[in-house]
Amino acid sequence: MSALLGVAIASLVIGILSDKWGRKPCLMLCLYGTVIGCILKFLFRFAFWPYCAFNFLNGLVSASVPVALAYAGDVYETKREKDNEIGILVGVSMLGSSGGGIIAILMETQGLFTPLLVGAAFVAVAAILCTRFIIEPKDIIASRNREKEKELELADGSAADNEDSADGLQPPKTLNKKNFAIIVLGALGDNVGSAGLMPLCLSPLAFNAFYSDFAARGEDPIMSQVAYKWISVLVALMVVPGTIVSPGIYNKLGLAGGCILGNVITGIVTIVLLYLALIRPATNVNFGIFVGLLYLCFPMTVISQLSTGPMLEAITPPHMRGMAQGANITVMNFGAAVSPFILGFISDVAGTPVAIWICIAISFGAGLINVPLMFVKGCCIPPKAKTDDKRPLRGEDKELVERALRGEWVPAKDLEELNEDRFNKGQPYLVIHPRKYQDEKDDLLNLRRRAKDDFLYHRNKTKEYLAKINTTEDLAALCEQANQSMAGANEDEVKDIGRELGEWFAEYIADSGYSPQTDSVLIKQAILSAFPVVNKEKELKPDNVERVLLDTERTYSRLLELEGYDEKGQTIRSILSNAQSAMLQQTL
Repeated sequence: MSALLGVAIASLVIGILSDKWGRKPCLMLCLYGTVIGCILKFLFRFAFWPYCAFNFLNGLVSASVPVALAYAGDVYETKREKDNEIGILVGVSMLGSSGGGIIAILMETQGLFTPLLVGAAFVAVAAILCTRFIIEPKDIIASRNREKEKELELADGSAADNEDSADGLQPPKTLNKKNFAIIVLGALGDNVGSAGLMPLCLSPLAFNAFYSDFAARGEDPIMSQVAYKWISVLVALMVVPGTIVSPGIYNKLGLAGGCILGNVITGIVTIVLLYLALIRPATNVNFGIFVGLLYLCFPMTVISQLSTGPMLEAITPPHMRGMAQGANITVMNFGAAVSPFILGFISDVAGTPVAIWICIAISFGAGLINVPLMFVKGCCIPPKAKTDDKRPLRGEDKELVERALRGEWVPAKDLEELNEDRFNKGQPYLVIHPRKYQDEKDDLLNLRRRAKDDFLYHRNKTKEYLAKINTTEDLAALCEQANQSMAGANEDEVKDIGRELGEWFAEYIADSGYSPQTDSVLIKQAILSAFPVVNKEKELKPDNVERVLLDTERTYSRLLELEGYDEKGQTIRSILSNAQSAMLQQTL
């Protein structure tokens, strides 16, 4: 308890100091202070009160977790990176507690306090490595900002406010105190509710059911004391699969949704384990199911605890990250220090099952508390990340790209130059869905008027590409790069675009006087005439690229001939023919 109280007090203070002094100095203070504290505890291991005093002091300098969480929030740019790294740090912290227990069991014959020196050695190595390799986040951020400024200068300043990030979530300017209180209160409830699962379901409930009750009757217990030690210590290793699966759950349900799910699963699993341990007589089958269920479900129960740090990161401005993470660790450690006494008292007075049922109710309550966070930006279900083929990239004209993505007309020259720039950088072309026919039917005349210039530009551009393939040294690499740029990121989406274009055409011919119900074959022939095959092989290859470009050029030339029609449908050829006929009539 003394160490947890020390950590609880120090977490808030060290978090605030890290916001002012920097992350690295505070992290070094915690690490080197922990080394000294472990050594002092070992030296005073035979004096109870001095040991408790140094244990408390060791806790005061062991608040590295909130500083590390704030560090991750500083150095990673996108929300997904921050969430993943913060979750990993929390998981590693929980795993460290298990590691200490494993060392204690393995060194049991060397004495109860000897593992303190091993722990001091591990922390000393970590401190030296951090001193050597960790960079202060302020330096990283300043360097990153300078790089962005240079990139924007080279990008002609066309999109100075366009962040090249997958989520585009900007950090808040102020701390929402209501959401902060909900997250911290939910974390406290989660921490206390989880005590019903670990340790109460395991000790004293399972310990009594599968060991003490048998020993009291003079029978061989189902679970030995050594087995109990390993079960209680190794269950913490299940944090690893929990850390692995949590990002996928957060991407589907959001951070708040994952937190609610974790609390609900904790409550349900605790109920099942409670009933398994209360079955009499206790059997090997019950014991096997109890341990298997505990290990199988424990990874899901930690999802809620792993979500707290990322949720705080999402609602906290950068200059208050240390304070927010520190306040959360303070509350959680205070709860972890005090709740065992309260739950132990309830167990003595009303029985262990009553204490466990209280924890179950708290777990469900913690999930309920987090429901409002389902509607908070950064904690809610994340929007589907836009791939590069559906968003403006750094240096591009944001307005132009967004118009094109909406299916609106943009000059062929501008769109082709944008895609050509992407091609040269190895980036995908824009994937553009067509507008619905009903949305642009009134603007079709303007679209037709612009066709001639667009067709002419593309025909000339095709001639440039023909010249390029005849001068390039690695034609295969050029074709492969073109195929990658033209390919959509999602094959299903490519099919959807084709279907949408077909619907547009069907509505157009029906609205333009054609009769597909009687002239379907004729319409197919018209389509074949207007859109001759240019590449049946789908992809460009060194042996077909020239033919594809030549056929494409011919297609644009035919389209340009069609654009010789005036608004009344007369061709230039017919106009000249009529003029010639008039001249002949005058000579007769």
